[in-house]
Amino acid sequence: MAGQGQSLKPERRFYELDVLRGLAAIVVVTFHYKHFFLTDAGGFDYSDMPLHQLLMPVYVYGQFFVELFFAISGYVFFWLYSEAIAARKIGLRSFAIARFARLYPLYLVTLIFVALAQGAFRSLYGHDYIYNDNTAVNFALNLIMAQQWLPDANQTFNGPGWSISVEVFLYIVFFALCRFRLQSAWTALVLIVAGLLFKYIHFDATNDFVRGLPSFFLGGLAWCAVEALKRRETFRHYVVWGLGAALPLMWVLAYLGGYDSLWGADQAARAAQGLPRQGVHAALLSIASFAYILMPLTLVFFGLKRETWREAWMQIDHLKRWSWIGDISYSLYLIHFPLQITLMLFLSRLPFAARASLFASPLAYLAFMATAMALAWLSYRYFEMPLRKQIRDWLAPRLARLAPLR
Repeated sequence: MAGQGQSLKPERRFYELDVLRGLAAIVVVTFHYKHFFLTDAGGFDYSDMPLHQLLMPVYVYGQFFVELFFAISGYVFFWLYSEAIAARKIGLRSFAIARFARLYPLYLVTLIFVALAQGAFRSLYGHDYIYNDNTAVNFALNLIMAQQWLPDANQTFNGPGWSISVEVFLYIVFFALCRFRLQSAWTALVLIVAGLLFKYIHFDATNDFVRGLPSFFLGGLAWCAVEALKRRETFRHYVVWGLGAALPLMWVLAYLGGYDSLWGADQAARAAQGLPRQGVHAALLSIASFAYILMPLTLVFFGLKRETWREAWMQIDHLKRWSWIGDISYSLYLIHFPLQITLMLFLSRLPFAARASLFASPLAYLAFMATAMALAWLSYRYFEMPLRKQIRDWLAPRLARLAPLR
């Protein structure tokens, strides 16, 4: 879910995706708000959560917006880097330095902070907070961003960092494909199919690692589709019109589909037991259709409409004013769990019922989100961006003395 931030020249910014990525981060953080309500039995009482009647689909299914992070990354990387890498204009050294400088500083700081905070939490409660199995081996894997690369990997330490580990793996695959000039729509399609087969046949569909491959290359395929449609103006017009009419309805239906009350008692009971819902209605509103159809089609629509909006609220000047939401999305994603465990440490003397009552307030939710976003903005503005430049300036000349990596 790594944002491009200010590394791109203004004319190379995709403000629609910046805003979309920021909104996706807010959804994922809202999904994790349930951490404050974890009972000793390991469950959540959704009825205690703030604004639960409005936000229930987010509390239950918000985690799948991580697939949107992967898809946006795939689209952006195909758009910005695929041809440049294939043409040897961007080499391995510069690509790796850019990714390391953008991702690692905040990732490392939040990892160390959570490791220390988990030790403090364990001394107070006798167990870790939310993410367990925080062993020395898993810390080492987290340190090199490879914690999700092994079979049966668990989320540990700063748990949301699992998706960053998967993205790093995808960056390696992406660079290798582009280096050998295999960054075509057909290659993306093959990898999407392979990823889905790997996910739904070989592995449990809930395995986190396999969530990245199909979504990332669906984003890349969406970019390929946009580029192809741009060359067929008449057909492009019909596609834009059709998606513009269908997508708002599809998003509304997807959100409403998150309410179990709309499915009927039998279907809701199946979902409660972890069984898939049945019927055409269930297939159309499934998590798979949301992640692998609705999200990529949204990227295609934004790609085709980019900088051509007639609606005043979507024109580039207005979108640019909101692009900061995308700028801080990576920071928000990594900072929100350290903020949660910090709050739990400060409130350790309160019994569970009192803490749950406190966090059940809509004002508490808004205060948490505002605090997390403020910390994310401060991190992005005064820590990540300055340190990013320093790292790139320091690493580039030193690595240049090594054997050529281009």
